[in-house]
Amino acid sequence: MTRLRKLSFAGAVVVLAVSALGLQAPGSAAVPETSPAATSAANLAKAAATATTGTTGAVTKTKTVTREMFDADGNSQVVDQNKVTLNVSATTNLRGRQELNVTWSGAHPTGGLVGDVNSAAGTNEEYPFILMECRGVDSNSVATSKRISPQTCWTQTSSERFVSDYNTSYPAWRSDAFATPDERAKYAGQPSPRPSACGSAALSEHWLPFVAEDGTKYAGGSVGCAGVAPESSDISGSGLPSNTTYGITGTNGRGSVQFSVWTEDENASLGCSSTVKCTLVAIPVEGVSCDGYGTQEPAADRPDTDAHAAVADQNCRAADAYAPGANAVAGTVSNEATSGELWWAASNWRNRISVPLAFAVSPNVCSVVSSAKPLTIYGSSLLNEATAQWQPKFCTDDKLFPFIHVQTADSAARTLVQGGSIEAAFSSRAPDGGFTKPVVQAPVAMTGFAIGYVIDDANGQRYTKLRLDARLLAKLLTESYPGDALVRDNHAGIGANPMTITTDPEFIALNPGLPQYTSREAAAVLLTLSSDADMVYAMTSYINSDPDARAFLDGKADPWGMVVNPSYKGISLPVYSWPLLDNFTAPPAYIQGGNNPCYSYSPGPWMQLMADPTALISTIVLNMQYAISNVQLSCPNGNPEDISTLKLSTEGRQNPGHRFVMGIVPLSSVSRYGLTAAALHAGPDASTAGDSASRAAAAVSGTSYVSGDDAGLSAAATLLTRDKAAKTWSVDYDKLRSAKGTTAYPGTLPVFADVPTSGLPKKDAANLATFLNYVATTGQTRGLLNGELPPGYLPLTKANGLADFAGYTVRAAAAVKAQKGFVPSLNPADDVVAGGKGDGSTANSGDGGDGATPNAPSTPAPGTKTPTANAGQSPVAVAFKTAGDHSVLGNVGVPLAILLALVLGFAGGLLRFSGELRTAAAAGRTAFRRASPGAGPGGRRRKP
Repeated sequence: MTRLRKLSFAGAVVVLAVSALGLQAPGSAAVPETSPAATSAANLAKAAATATTGTTGAVTKTKTVTREMFDADGNSQVVDQNKVTLNVSATTNLRGRQELNVTWSGAHPTGGLVGDVNSAAGTNEEYPFILMECRGVDSNSVATSKRISPQTCWTQTSSERFVSDYNTSYPAWRSDAFATPDERAKYAGQPSPRPSACGSAALSEHWLPFVAEDGTKYAGGSVGCAGVAPESSDISGSGLPSNTTYGITGTNGRGSVQFSVWTEDENASLGCSSTVKCTLVAIPVEGVSCDGYGTQEPAADRPDTDAHAAVADQNCRAADAYAPGANAVAGTVSNEATSGELWWAASNWRNRISVPLAFAVSPNVCSVVSSAKPLTIYGSSLLNEATAQWQPKFCTDDKLFPFIHVQTADSAARTLVQGGSIEAAFSSRAPDGGFTKPVVQAPVAMTGFAIGYVIDDANGQRYTKLRLDARLLAKLLTESYPGDALVRDNHAGIGANPMTITTDPEFIALNPGLPQYTSREAAAVLLTLSSDADMVYAMTSYINSDPDARAFLDGKADPWGMVVNPSYKGISLPVYSWPLLDNFTAPPAYIQGGNNPCYSYSPGPWMQLMADPTALISTIVLNMQYAISNVQLSCPNGNPEDISTLKLSTEGRQNPGHRFVMGIVPLSSVSRYGLTAAALHAGPDASTAGDSASRAAAAVSGTSYVSGDDAGLSAAATLLTRDKAAKTWSVDYDKLRSAKGTTAYPGTLPVFADVPTSGLPKKDAANLATFLNYVATTGQTRGLLNGELPPGYLPLTKANGLADFAGYTVRAAAAVKAQKGFVPSLNPADDVVAGGKGDGSTANSGDGGDGATPNAPSTPAPGTKTPTANAGQSPVAVAFKTAGDHSVLGNVGVPLAILLALVLGFAGGLLRFSGELRTAAAAGRTAFRRASPGAGPGGRRRKP
């Protein structure tokens, strides 16, 4: 497979645009090496067919790691030895951006701790526990080109692959007892000739190139002067945060992190896939085994004098700068010999623990293994994770056919189906007023929305028990928290309110013990969508149905005196996208004072920049996975003398220990990307008369808070209302607020396939009928394999009380295939008369809706089987990228009506924020990002 072919669609567009303009992206200099043969379609299809296990493949490995010292006579002594045990939560059926739980014990405690263990600053830690994703396998039984090596391990910045020293010709790495003579050379790995862009050499340098999956060698060097991989970046906050992890081992020898694995979709240069093997490599840094006298080297390669040998030995045996558990201190130089900077050193590399990774077949396989034109279904992002597992099954099974799920606004997709511009859509509710032509809404999934979050507790550990109610969501959405002193002192409408949600007595009562931030914009808002989505409609319906929340929105103060932002007083809900109504602008004194030169250059509504909703759900999911604040008030490089630098940007990734971000996400993405989701208030309101203290106590003890697990979804599904006229199901929020709703998850939403039952071409109608039959049967078998239903969805099975949903979809399939304009009633008895087929051939005029359970399908679709219930199965943390593209250019030839609808669907966000496109690009695929020259130093810190 060629390099370009493996780039994401967005990346390929950039490649073509750059080529057309005759431009070369910065940092792209590369040394061509060998180019492996293209991966064949047959191999990809075979990989899809042979993936037969749905297990996670948890792994535990133990290894004894050592550090030795050699004296001038070549005598060795073990100075440090630890028996390290590594645990990895999952190694099979992996998908892009999946979070693995990695824990370890027995390692050397870490010193010089940094805030962000995924940043290059982690190289300065002493004795870090490093985790890397490396292409290849750790085995001598395969060809050298297929083995892992430091050159095939991914690091995101140039400084993690290049060290230099201006003070000595004998830094610690040159005394490595287990390194080859070439690795101990004065300028190890330096390309010849030395690129002119790299300037003059230091006294000593070590270059570690990165070899991409297509064979291209990127030499790297200081700030990438000799070329870096497209996905590399020395710029903080650009693209995906690095997955290279400099883990921290506590003083008890234990540690844990979440490690995000990448596939070729996220990193084409690394290239991991179902056919390209990769490995998780753990390096418990023990320190360089010192042989300063060169006794393990040939005589010709030893230090030239005894004095130099003594210096080399001394530099390698230097004392640590930090005690175990001590935080990093600015200006303090860590001990190079025990730092993460030398992760690649032979002494550290030999102590590695390797865990093979096996990736599921990506939805992108369809473009390789099938030349057939795919069936395109537009709509809801709630189904992203399900369709990403169904798509590879459909395109690699000869009895099925390829299809594509293109994410668009739900309401726009319904409109396009109704207008005949598209043939099918995914959405979660009937259009207002119903369809004006025969369109069936067939249930394909039961899922919902969630409030994802990353919050650290008072001990700096990740908080996992967040509880929220409808009024708190209303406060966040209406920008009723000032967020900082500037707003508090100048915004008359909300100046007396709590600064952030963390200082709100209502929030504190529900979540006691969390840090209270008096100046943190991200803790004052909820990241949501600016484009239309049924999940936003559902969230605002939940808020609107709550008496306390509705009273707050109408102007009634909460029991502690907090009032709604006047700009939102009386707002009519529900809505499909959240409007930005507050036009408060910073006062002239702030603008003229140069406090924020970027804002001063282009002042705008402050609260809107705080809320900064996005048009793409992928942006919110990404931000919740990596704790990225979307508040667009940062001015990191603003220079009033250079207007090109005066651009407001998002605050970016927050440091572990002090994180606080919240946003609406699909419930299925919680499992897929290892997110944490809040429990939401369910059942009757617990408001009581009395003072604030009694109200707070009632809020904690008198209400039910339900998670979006199987139990919560199942309880909510039983409360869905049958709409006889529309012949579909809808969420009844009054029922959810009743006593029956105390165990029901209020974020529950069904997803329907909206398909016309007349006017479709015969072949497309047959394919859509096959699709409906499949997803109602085999597609409801929960599992991690392609073709199965991933966690985050409640299977539509009899055991879950949802047989009527699956049965209706099977009957809908018959009506779609028949194309006679018939829409089945919810009760099959109302449609089938003696000898009837249930497809409209002999249907009566009954409207259904009596709650009867339909008959099970008698003839499943090709390749299907009766689904198992999987009742009570615990969610499994998996993560992957859907093939549903956000781009309106992703399907050339789509009618103009589709383009118009998509534009309208995203118009709110795109018109409101000039920075939204930058945010969307940063949240998308990263296959064509280039490192920026001059982004920062890449060499050793000891410089004159």
